[in-house]
This record gives sequence, C-alpha cells and structure tokens, in this order.
Amino acid sequence: MKKKSTLANIFYNSFGTMFYYGCQWLTTILIVRLSGFEDSGVYGLAMTFTAAFGILALFNTRQYQVSDVVGEYSDQTYIRSRYIAMAAAFLICAAGVFLNDYTPYQWSVILLYMMHKCAEAWIDVYHGVDQKNGRMDYICYSYLTRGILMLVSFCAVLYLTKNLVAAVASMTFITCFTAVFYDKRIAERFISKESETDRAAVKKLMIAMLPLAVVAVTNNLSISFPKYFLEMYYGEKTLGYYTSISTPSTIVQVGAQTIFVPLILPLADRLKENDKRGFVGILKKVAAVCAVFSVLAIVVSAFLGEWFLVLVFKEEIRPYAYLFVPVIVSTLFIAINGCLFPICTVLREIKGQIAVGVGGALSSLLASVFFVKRHSMEGVVIALLITLGIQIIIELYCVYRKMSKWKETEHG
Repeated sequence: MKKKSTLANIFYNSFGTMFYYGCQWLTTILIVRLSGFEDSGVYGLAMTFTAAFGILALFNTRQYQVSDVVGEYSDQTYIRSRYIAMAAAFLICAAGVFLNDYTPYQWSVILLYMMHKCAEAWIDVYHGVDQKNGRMDYICYSYLTRGILMLVSFCAVLYLTKNLVAAVASMTFITCFTAVFYDKRIAERFISKESETDRAAVKKLMIAMLPLAVVAVTNNLSISFPKYFLEMYYGEKTLGYYTSISTPSTIVQVGAQTIFVPLILPLADRLKENDKRGFVGILKKVAAVCAVFSVLAIVVSAFLGEWFLVLVFKEEIRPYAYLFVPVIVSTLFIAINGCLFPICTVLREIKGQIAVGVGGALSSLLASVFFVKRHSMEGVVIALLITLGIQIIIELYCVYRKMSKWKETEHG
C-alpha cells in the first residue's frame, strides 16, 4: 500500500488524536453534569493514579519502534514485548491500589480505568506498525471510531445507571473491542508472514528499552505527583475542581505533541542519512509552529478562559477560574517536554533522559510536598512549573550536546 506524505500524516495524526482526546475531555465535563464534582474527583483520581502505570504499559517503545528504520527488531517482537509490559503494569498498579486507603468504589474505578489504559497501549503498538509504513490515516480512523463510541457509551451508561464503575467498564470494553476488530486487523496487513520472534529477541528488546521505560514512568510521575498529593491533602472534591479546570488544557498539550509525532520517522531518516542540516531544519520548523501555537493558546485562554469554564461548569467553578492561564502555561511546558523526549530517543541520548526522568520525579515529589500542602491548587501549578523547567533545561542541553558532536558528511 502506498505511503502517505509527511504532511498528510501530520494532518491525519493531529486530527484523529485531537478528536479522541477531545472526546476524553468531554467525559470529564459531562461527568460533572451527570454525577457531580465528587465522582469527577474519583474519575480524576483514576486518571492520575494510572497515568504512570499506563506509561509503563507502553514501555516507551513507540518512538524506538518507528525510528527502527534498519529493522533491528521484527514487528512481532515489538507486539509481544507490549503484552508483557501491559501485564506487568496492571499487576503493579493493582498492588499500588491496595496499598492506599481507597474505598472499594474508588479502587474499582481505578482498576477498570487501568484496563482501559492497557488496551490503549495494545492499540499503540499496532499504530507503531501503521506509522512505520507511512499510513497514519488508519490511526486517525481508529481515534475517530474509539472517540465516538467511548463518549457515547460512557455517557449513556452513566446517565442510565448513575454508576461510575459501570461507565468506565463500558469505556474499557469499547477500547478492547476496537483493538481486536480494527487496529489488530489493519496492522496485520503490514506485518510480513515471515516476521517471527523468539523469547531471546523479546528479552533483548525489553532490556534495551528498560532505561527508556523507567525514564518515561518517572517523567510521568513528575506530572502526576502534584495531583496525587492534592487529593491526599484536600480530598476528591478539590481534585475534581482542579481536574475540571486542567482537563481542557489537555487539548492544548495534545495539539502541540501530535504535530511532532509524525516527524519522528523523517528525523530518524535524516539521522540514518547523516543529514544534519535536514534534521535541524525539521526542528526549526517545529519550534516555530510551537511558538506560534503557545502564544495563541495563552492569549485565547486569558480572554476566554473564565467565560468558557463558567459556561461549561456553571458558577461553582468561577472562584477557581483564575488558575486557567497558569494551568495552560504549565501544559505548554508539558508539551515542550513531550516533544523533546522523542528527539532524545531518536538521537539515542539515554543517559540524559535518565537524568531528566529521575531528576524530574525527585524535584516534583519535593515541590509537591512543600507547595501543594501549603497552597492547594496553586501549589500544583507551582510544582509543575519548577519540575518541568528543570527537565526542559536538561533535555535542551542533551540535544545541544548531541548536535554539537554530529559531524555531517558533505554531499556532492
């Protein structure tokens, strides 16, 4: 099948991803309307608690998988390694749930949401196959299908049952259904029948990816810690308010990152061809787009943020609407961090990424304990800005160091 152009893949990936995460964002709005801020807090707790484990289920192989242009590992090896990562992530998450003093209602929602995250990780490895073969239009169709079905099922079940456990279960079922009957079948079109793997190859891949997986988990923990401590110190309802304010910013974050994801393969190709100028040229264009996007996001949120939040969540949210612009700024930092991370992966800057992940997690933990306890929701934003600022500085240094050592071969 003919590959799509890079521009077409950017469009398909951006549109599909924005649509899907837009549907996820709508669930956080509608849960307030259908069930109130307390259930919104439980749902926010599930998203926060499972975030790092969801990253572990991904095992951070997507960028490595797509940038593996020399075929170091087979598609089947990547797929089977994902099964192991999913199982390990779910078991560790389950153990973590029961170590916390959660109610049966809370841990039921958390574990079901974790199953949903594992199903997303399962789909992601098939999306890696699609992307590597230049057909991100199939990824777009998956996002569109899942987004619509997930939103409809979640809201319909919550409306009929008034039970968040049942609603999350329906969302999880839809994700698994799409994985089996669409994503798996599409990806199998690109997987050669001769593509084989063995335990040794899977083990070798997972050992090679372990440092990056640890970095991805710690990187996510640095974002999750402030919200985790917010719920611990101030309860579900406060977390529900913060989730309602911060979730719309996810669209900004996803929008910035999805522009970059399709460029991983072209960057890997430039690296393979020893084309430093082409590599830098792509980075400059992305930086320019992100700069314009960031300014636009801040201006729009400053003028329309409070009006939008009150429109969606009613007057009860107004006392907290002043946080919207700072949250947008922290989200843009998350997006920049999310773009720099795969650049380091393509450049195989492993040691630097370990410093980013471990340093970020430690700084987030310390900042969360200090600032969140004293300043509630404002403390969450402060902790995020401090942590992300440290991570971005380290990543920029790592990219600069790699690029300064790159000796490009002159082409005739």
